[in-house]
Amino acid sequence: MIDHKIKVLFLVGNLRPANGVTSFAMTYFRNINHDKIKIDFALLNDVKTPYYKEILDAGSKIFILPSIKQINKHLKKCEQILEENNYDIIHDNLLISSIPMMFTAYKDKVPVRILQSHNTELSSVKWKEKRNRILLPLLKGLSNAYFACGKDAGKAMFGKSHFKVIPNAISFTNSFFDNQVREHIREKYNCKDKIIIGTVGRLSLQKNPFFAIKVIKHLVEKNSNIQYWWIGSGELDKQVQAYIDDNHLNKYIKLFGSRNDVSSLYQAMDVFFLPSLFEGLPITAIEAQASGLPCVISDSVTKELVYTNLVKFLSLKESTTAWENGLIKQSNRKINREKYQNSLMKSPFYSPNAATRLSNYYRELIKGFFRER
Repeated sequence: MIDHKIKVLFLVGNLRPANGVTSFAMTYFRNINHDKIKIDFALLNDVKTPYYKEILDAGSKIFILPSIKQINKHLKKCEQILEENNYDIIHDNLLISSIPMMFTAYKDKVPVRILQSHNTELSSVKWKEKRNRILLPLLKGLSNAYFACGKDAGKAMFGKSHFKVIPNAISFTNSFFDNQVREHIREKYNCKDKIIIGTVGRLSLQKNPFFAIKVIKHLVEKNSNIQYWWIGSGELDKQVQAYIDDNHLNKYIKLFGSRNDVSSLYQAMDVFFLPSLFEGLPITAIEAQASGLPCVISDSVTKELVYTNLVKFLSLKESTTAWENGLIKQSNRKINREKYQNSLMKSPFYSPNAATRLSNYYRELIKGFFRER
């Protein structure tokens, strides 16, 4: 029997907005019952974010870990965090960078040590992928439970080992289409009569931004009434801006950076565009569908994300012309965007239900630990 509030430590890279893992962590944090489960955060990087205040106001803690390059300081901080807080569960959303904390948790006998897969590939960078594949068995050995955002992501990391699917989930209130918000945003950015194609995600190789811009370049050569918005920042910020400058596309492409009003920006879009090289189960595509937004997505992304009739998949092997045609065809669809709120509520991605399932899994794992003792 569990007679105390369960204490969980989320391991996350950072809490930058418009980031898939951040959205995953914050959605579950907001919807979990804080009287029964307390969630703290350990972060690798201190990145400017609006979420710190929200977490602290809820009575939870945030720890910023020293750089792994300073391994002794890093390990000492891991030890201090675990000794002072007596966690029941470590929920790892970091992959390889979490090895020092997971090793410390293993050594200190933290009852439940969860490794969660958020992707179908270990990295988009070849040397990192090789490194991660070599180190993954160690990390799996330090864990005693496996979660994944979807079946494909779970099979990719855990093979035939048992894992639970904890899907990316989204909130009820911020997801649905509101025409007044749409008109306000489009007026604000002086694009009332434009076709807005949008991507939400980190500016990283995984998200395939240079291919996306190449498609947009061909589109605007045929139709100058198009604008492309990219919401999110990442390691390719400077390179992507330089690529836009070199191709004289500043008039047509806007990089918004990290934003905490992404739900409002979805309202202003006409098409959601996700040409990623790989994904786990992208929360952005779930959000886009909830707002009634037609989507064009690469077929290297899992089909598990589909819960409406709004999604069109295309192969990255297809010509840019095929992608142009797909985007235009989706933008021309006559859709009642308001009706898609019911689709979300019936899906596994509805956050209140998803948070209840996660709470139940936590309890099952804790009970299993005490039964085995």
